[in-house]
Amino acid sequence: MRAAPRVGLLIRPAKLISPEHQFVCVIRDLSETGLSVCVFHALPDCSEYTIEFQNGDQIKAEVMWRDGDRMGLQFMERADLDRLIQSPSRFGKRPIRVEFDCPAILAMPGRDFSVRICDISGQGAKIACDEHLMLASSVVLRAAHLPSTRAKIRWRRNGAYGLVFEDTLQMSELARIVAAMQHVSL
Repeated sequence: MRAAPRVGLLIRPAKLISPEHQFVCVIRDLSETGLSVCVFHALPDCSEYTIEFQNGDQIKAEVMWRDGDRMGLQFMERADLDRLIQSPSRFGKRPIRVEFDCPAILAMPGRDFSVRICDISGQGAKIACDEHLMLASSVVLRAAHLPSTRAKIRWRRNGAYGLVFEDTLQMSELARIVAAMQHVSL
């Protein structure tokens, strides 16, 4: 007894945004009125989330049900299903980025720097640093709950740097890491 037909088995990454945290999830099915997602860990009790899709579109939704690692959410307003499926973006298939502020160490041969992780995805991270770092430098990013991760510096802008990880993080691994980095008990 659904209000709108569903498109099933999408298996697309997305982000659940609560007032205090951001979490990685996978969209399982989708309609104009809501969606179901898989999560990779327990979530704090929250009745409403903003869903952020890969292209950056956001929709507010209310939790309708939870069952283990699955959750059903109803959109607060009817959505454009074609846009959600096509997911047009100026960034192509940009990975989901989880934003937060976390202290870290950036290690380079002979020198370590204190940095802040501004956002992270399975493929890389944005960091803030007071030092002037060289593009294409090989580095190691270290932070609580994040395994030492080898990366290269790809861009810099106003004290921010983009890192590309040499080995990508699996979605489930990324989900658990960002939850722990945000001090969410799993």
